[in-house]
Amino acid sequence: MEAKRFGTFEGVFTPTVLSILGVVMYLRLGWVVGQVGLAGALTIIIISNLITLCTGLSVASITTNIRIGTGGAYSIISKSLGFEVGGAIGIPLYMCQAISVAFYITGFTECWVSIFPQHSFILISVITWFVLLLISYLSAKLAFRLQYVIMGIIVFSLVSIFLGKSKLDQAVVFWHGMGQMDFWKVFAIFFPAVTGILAGVSMSGELKQPERNIPIGTLLAIAVTFCIYLAMSFWFAFAAQPQDLVNNTSIIITLARWRFLVIAGIMGATLSSALSMFVASPRTLLALSKHRIIPFSSAFNHLSAKGEPTPAILFTALLALLTLTLGTLNTIAGILTMFFLITYGTLNLTVFVEKITGIVSFRPTFKIPVIVSLVGGAGCLYAMFLINQFFSVVAIAVTVLIYIVLVRKHIRHNFPDVRKGIFIFIAEQATKIASQLPYHPKIWKPNLLVPVEEPRDWLGMIDFIKAIVFPRGRVVFFNIIDKDTSDEKTAERKKVSEELLSLAAPLKEEDIFISAFAVDANEFMQGATTVTQTLMGLPLSPNVLFVRLGVNQDKDHEIKDFIVKSEALGLGIMIFRLHPKLAFGQKQVINLWIRRGSPNINLAILIGLQLERNWEGRLRLVQVVNDDSEKQETLSYLNKLKKLMRLSSETEIAIISGSFEESLLNAPFADVNIFGVSKELDASLMRGISDKINTSALFLKDSHQESAIV
Repeated sequence: MEAKRFGTFEGVFTPTVLSILGVVMYLRLGWVVGQVGLAGALTIIIISNLITLCTGLSVASITTNIRIGTGGAYSIISKSLGFEVGGAIGIPLYMCQAISVAFYITGFTECWVSIFPQHSFILISVITWFVLLLISYLSAKLAFRLQYVIMGIIVFSLVSIFLGKSKLDQAVVFWHGMGQMDFWKVFAIFFPAVTGILAGVSMSGELKQPERNIPIGTLLAIAVTFCIYLAMSFWFAFAAQPQDLVNNTSIIITLARWRFLVIAGIMGATLSSALSMFVASPRTLLALSKHRIIPFSSAFNHLSAKGEPTPAILFTALLALLTLTLGTLNTIAGILTMFFLITYGTLNLTVFVEKITGIVSFRPTFKIPVIVSLVGGAGCLYAMFLINQFFSVVAIAVTVLIYIVLVRKHIRHNFPDVRKGIFIFIAEQATKIASQLPYHPKIWKPNLLVPVEEPRDWLGMIDFIKAIVFPRGRVVFFNIIDKDTSDEKTAERKKVSEELLSLAAPLKEEDIFISAFAVDANEFMQGATTVTQTLMGLPLSPNVLFVRLGVNQDKDHEIKDFIVKSEALGLGIMIFRLHPKLAFGQKQVINLWIRRGSPNINLAILIGLQLERNWEGRLRLVQVVNDDSEKQETLSYLNKLKKLMRLSSETEIAIISGSFEESLLNAPFADVNIFGVSKELDASLMRGISDKINTSALFLKDSHQESAIV
């Protein structure tokens, strides 16, 4: 259990300020003023801080709504968008934090060697790395107390700067400056200076009151550093001419009153940033390992007696040392900023999503308008592509790849994320829009309502149902249980529901939208009618009733009554008789029996096409004529029908002379035969047809909501 050791000033404000007041302030801000003028520099600072302010406000809002726990940004994102998204952001974030240690150590060493050129660059780097490791290993509290010393040095360096050789009577260049570089390119160079706002958030697991410490500390740090950057811009504008600021990026050392204080400030800024990352990044790794997001999670999920994540600290140190020795920092510098910006953008997205979905659980005590998180997220995305389009694409691709890998791991945690709420919200909004639009048969697809009396009897039917609805249809299975409040019936209800879900499992595995449930009723007709009427009143209602014609003829009257009621509610009808031995044969040939002027031709054609596609089989149109003299005219009609319905050129045509009963015996063999349903819905007649044709048979009746022509 981690100790709650830090308050607002020590745990959030100080590390955040020190992360923002870095080398860019000392060695690049003057260059920015020289390039674009004072007004241009102020505009860049304001836009940059607007993005970080929106992100800070988003962080402040969401931290007053949830218990963050260890992991900072990773924890916040995981608790809203799920472990997969949190891990996809958290893993690159940790890598960036760890590698950033090496960047800041390199910056410190460069400054040191400029003063003591006789010292070995790699030796100073390794010594600095070791000292930072020792401080982090011993205690985060010690590291934060040392940051007070560094903050004092930076404050004195700022005093030295503002008391320096500024010329208040000098003519200031407000616009354009030297103009050697495009405004937005200058913005891209400056923007990383203000992206250190997560330094305090990363310590969330060890803050006394994170819901209070993080909002106050982060927003106060953003405000203070914003004022300092504005004041520094004015100082640079009055201190030197644009050409001097552009040509000499270290001019601040020359212009300051006490040169050594500015040098100490530059070194302190890099050192504090390195120390901040050395302390924060192991906490991110600890959170990832707690939730088993990363390999070897158990190795990093340990705390020392003092509450320090010792294994995570040592691994982070090793990663930083490896980065130092490889010496490839400049190559990957750009992509690190992209990952930080993806993190900031996702934090904004988290608040935006929670707010627009309207879930009651999102009730932060620190409220912000939804536009704030939207501007923050859009600003982060814009800044990414402004800084480097290639690295932006690479960073996004890496994040997506990690997300896909984590999704495939099937991480199961009972974490209070809002992903389901997001999709429900989208579905609700889409349904509202769809309900206002007129229906047209062009959008028809098979959405089946399937009453199941005994789930085990339907096991052989699932593959056929899949062939009808795949890939984008829907299926609703339901069962009617005799109404009884006894414990036996309760157990039976539960058992039947589980059997229905098990029955539907193969369809779910194919990503088909399925529902399955059992309903209590006094008798079948009452329950089935209630279910159908209820479902037809819902936005995603079924459009076809699929019933099985069983062996037991005693229930034919019940089935017929239910079909009549369903037809009156606007459902198309499918009645299926499964051949007890042949079942679906080779799943290759579908005979579609056509009668000129049939009212059921549209549904028959559509289902025939579904079977043809999903079985990768072939469709055959079959028509019966009285005698051979009608064959030519019928052939012409069927060819026109093929063209009108846009059937495949491989669709066969079979014309049979004689009576319908004789034709059933002489018909070319198929794996399934499809017929239209007579008005009488005669179950005995359908059984007779099925027996004579000697295959599985499907009998259809249009609802007049289908069209095979559109």
